[in-house]
Amino acid sequence: MAILFHCPWDNADQWLAALQSALPNDEFRIWPDVGDPGEIDFAMVWRIPPGALAGFPKLLAISSLGAGVDALIADPELPRNIPIARLIDPLMADRMAEYVCATVLHYHLGLDRYDGQQARKHWQRHPTTDAKDRTVALLGLGQMGQRCAQHLSALGFNLLGWSRSAKEINGVRCSHGAESLQGVLQQASITVLLLPLTARTENLMDMAAFDAMPEGSYLINCSRGEIVVRDDLLAVLENGRLAGATLDAFVEEPLPGDGPFWVHPKVRVTPHIAALSAPDTAALVLADQVRRARNGQCLAEQVDVDHGY
Repeated sequence: MAILFHCPWDNADQWLAALQSALPNDEFRIWPDVGDPGEIDFAMVWRIPPGALAGFPKLLAISSLGAGVDALIADPELPRNIPIARLIDPLMADRMAEYVCATVLHYHLGLDRYDGQQARKHWQRHPTTDAKDRTVALLGLGQMGQRCAQHLSALGFNLLGWSRSAKEINGVRCSHGAESLQGVLQQASITVLLLPLTARTENLMDMAAFDAMPEGSYLINCSRGEIVVRDDLLAVLENGRLAGATLDAFVEEPLPGDGPFWVHPKVRVTPHIAALSAPDTAALVLADQVRRARNGQCLAEQVDVDHGY
């Protein structure tokens, strides 16, 4: 049997080499050169064209090459009887935690304000806040959110967590369900988005959500651009409700050159790098998924299609 591979990233050759090393007895077919579709029993893909996965009669399972599966699930021709898995590599969770900690600390220490002062050659000190007096809200408490909570807790921050279903995490005051979201937002001076994109989370951060956030608070989006209503975010940045935002995900990627976020003085843009997959370690995770599928076992991180993650 053979494995279908579709990776549109610049380092696709590194991915393929790592996977071939982890699965030396398998043949990889690079989309769109799939050969005989009946010979493919596993697919490793990222944003493969819609409908592409419908033509493989012996396909046992599909694994995303990243943590997100929203593009896969949105494919109307995706075979619904085939299990799908997210890629959760421990190194990805560590990278996400590093990004979130760095960005939280940037705002916590007022470095955004001092960056502006440096540009004006203005020397002025501002009062500091201790980490124990800074409340950070993590929206999304999956593996990524939990790893971020561990790192932020070690730094001494007061942590709130919010998720769809109930969670218990040491050092985090957890809430769940739509009715509790505004209460969480009202308490946090920094809110971090770590949510999957689903029907429930799309446009979650709208004007009502922003109005619940304290004046002068910050938003960090490490999830999906569709979770934030762009024009509402721009409005609250302009009226001062939010002091700033760091955005790592956007509805359209790459972010168009004429997009307002590039030049907004209160926005930091990064090109979806908060938790990049690492080929060498991810290949071992994917190789295990192939073995699970061929042995009739449940995949690790298998997706509940109805919930969207």
